[in-house]
Amino acid sequence: MKFNNNTKKTFLLAMIFASAINSNVFASSFSDIATIQGREYIEKFAEKGHITGYEDGTFKPNNTITRAEISQILSSFNINLKFEEITFSDSNGWFYNAIKKATENGFLSGYTDGTFKPNNKITRYEMIKITSYLVRNEEYNKVQLPYADAEKIPSWVLNDVNNLYASKVIDFYDDNLINGNENITRAEAVTMLSKALEYNGWDMAKTTQNVKTNKTNPLPTPTALPKGIIGYLTVQGTNIKDFPVKDARDNEEMLTVMKSAVGHFTQTPIFNGNVGLSAHNRDYKIDFREIKNVKIGDVVTYRTNFGTRTYKITTKTEIEETDFSYLENTNDNRITMITCIENKPTKRLLVQATQI
Repeated sequence: MKFNNNTKKTFLLAMIFASAINSNVFASSFSDIATIQGREYIEKFAEKGHITGYEDGTFKPNNTITRAEISQILSSFNINLKFEEITFSDSNGWFYNAIKKATENGFLSGYTDGTFKPNNKITRYEMIKITSYLVRNEEYNKVQLPYADAEKIPSWVLNDVNNLYASKVIDFYDDNLINGNENITRAEAVTMLSKALEYNGWDMAKTTQNVKTNKTNPLPTPTALPKGIIGYLTVQGTNIKDFPVKDARDNEEMLTVMKSAVGHFTQTPIFNGNVGLSAHNRDYKIDFREIKNVKIGDVVTYRTNFGTRTYKITTKTEIEETDFSYLENTNDNRITMITCIENKPTKRLLVQATQI
């Protein structure tokens, strides 16, 4: 095989990184991570023998990481589940065994053209998907993601983000943005894996069981909804069953939306936090005419592109038509439903439900 100078350099660095991972010697402190976020997790990961860095004593924390390199790290976990066996047309090289093991355990897969693309860089979303196999937190659907771009998270990785956030594996993004399509750094990738293993108490038997559970009983992938519809609402004890929900940016648009759907106050979240909804109290096929019949404790279900949540009604009260305090941000996940009250033009009926 012929190499140009760039190829030789890439190959040499990859070989140093790969051999370092399998070494029995670890660096208690790398020379270039003193100011790096997650330094303690990187050092713990090295102490456990999963990485050692480079021969010059550095870790190169801000470098990106490739599919081959992450496969090599994953192979150090000694997980042997063998879900599938795949041969790739481009996996011959120092990384052959690592790729074979990573794909057998279901951490990564290949492309439709039969390649693995070992030198492709890993994005943050891809790393979240990989790391999510290591942990299983059944509270994943109750978290309230803090990221300003949370509503842009694609469905294929959304519950993996929830799973890792619930497990405190991810929580440290700058500018309150997850920016999942960016290439992940070596420091962040290793920190993520280290925190996942710490969540399991560094118990590899438990980690292996989590991988098995997540592969055989995966977290659900939210189903895409028709264009223009952000969710479907169901309220126990009423005729509200899978009522479509649409965005309304102002009062004028809300009146238009409520002719055919439940209106969503756009100043409130779509899924995480306090979701504000409104509908007419009569005269339309989609309205809140029966919401006055609900009881405290009745169940509300809200299905969106981001998943499905179940809530229990905790509040049912009359409010002034100008009172929007119930739409303010909350630390929990809840649904706030508002409609008019017949013969009380200055009053509104408010029903609020918090996530179970």
